Amino acid sequence: MVTRFKPNKYKPLKINELKKFIISKRNLKKLFKNTSNLEVKEVGDGNLNLVFFIENKHNSICLKQPLPYLRVLKDWPLTLKRSYYEYEYFNTHKKYVKNHFPKIYDYDEVLRSITMEKLSPHIIMRHGLIKGIKYNNFAESISTYLAKTLFYTSDLYLTAASKKNLISKFISNTELCKITEDLIFTDPYAVNKNNRWTKPYLNKMKKKIEKDEKLKIIISHLKLKFMKNTDALLHGDLHTGSIMVTTKDTKVIDPEFAFYGPMGFDTGALIANLLMSFFSQTGHEKKFGERKKYKKWLLEIIKTIWIKFEKKFLKLWETENYGDAYPKVLFKKNSKKMILEKKIYMQNLFEETISYAGAKIIRRIYGFAHNIDFEWIENTKVRANCEYKASSLAIEMLKNTNSFKSINDLIKAAKINENMKVKL
Repeated sequence: MVTRFKPNKYKPLKINELKKFIISKRNLKKLFKNTSNLEVKEVGDGNLNLVFFIENKHNSICLKQPLPYLRVLKDWPLTLKRSYYEYEYFNTHKKYVKNHFPKIYDYDEVLRSITMEKLSPHIIMRHGLIKGIKYNNFAESISTYLAKTLFYTSDLYLTAASKKNLISKFISNTELCKITEDLIFTDPYAVNKNNRWTKPYLNKMKKKIEKDEKLKIIISHLKLKFMKNTDALLHGDLHTGSIMVTTKDTKVIDPEFAFYGPMGFDTGALIANLLMSFFSQTGHEKKFGERKKYKKWLLEIIKTIWIKFEKKFLKLWETENYGDAYPKVLFKKNSKKMILEKKIYMQNLFEETISYAGAKIIRRIYGFAHNIDFEWIENTKVRANCEYKASSLAIEMLKNTNSFKSINDLIKAAKINENMKVKL
């Protein structure tokens, strides 16, 4: 479908056009020295973009180009400008967390393509979690990434004017925000033709969600906060499919949903996806109980991420509070009132994280786009059992957020829900 979002000279690149494209870009051409023996292959398997690997013995790069529609629904138009927001997100955060991104070599304003380093031997983290691979450095890396990206784009670090200028760069990413507003905060709680779930086993749970007025009020509050709060510059889609890893390294990719919003949306998205990995593990077992230790490791990672994130965020606040919020001139050093205020701030952020994590889980089980953590479980009854436990916890996280006083409460609740006996 041709959409109104397509610029005049834009066209989706084809494999046989990539060599010419590389040669036309001096900064890309010099990466390869000799362009006569370039190998090109398309590797994209997502809904939104074309992705190519281009390589020879001298170098290898990845080219990502947005499509003007959703691949699975070509009558669903998408703005091509989303690659601009991705590029600007990388530019904004590279000063503080460049080691957690791929190197960016080129952005083409006409073709809307971003060319970056090919990450190798990294794999998509979600795939590794399904295989049961432990990433023991991940909590350290991702907690640093979260603390720095959220703190350095907030009022705690920036002047009001600097922050407003940054907001202006991302404020028009309305179409991708609209996708989030619909797919996470609206559609799963209503009757919608695009919703899907593991039938017939989860039919009752889906009906229960549709009829729960309290739950729908809560999710509406979260949607309103998502639309109006501008706490920090968010990745906007921080799940384990947007993270590439080795056992030693972590790289965050695909920030095309970037926008200024509530901090808990990013932290919640990550924790939600790790929780879903936890609940899916039984479905990936070849022998009963073989993933028991791995499930324990996943919960430890969730706990460690939050503890490290909170500690690092507070340290930044203590040492680099140059922003217009809580100005130093108002408070004495080691002010007891300010120490208490910081605790309240972090507790509110934790509860916000819990809420958004619950919302993220519900959308991945009862909405349009699902996770392969569950989808790759071939036995549908086993899959539904895993999904039921995850969604039961998610509803608790949404409806009883205040009962989660600490990360230990979340870990405890996850264990209880994992051990529940489910009648489908």
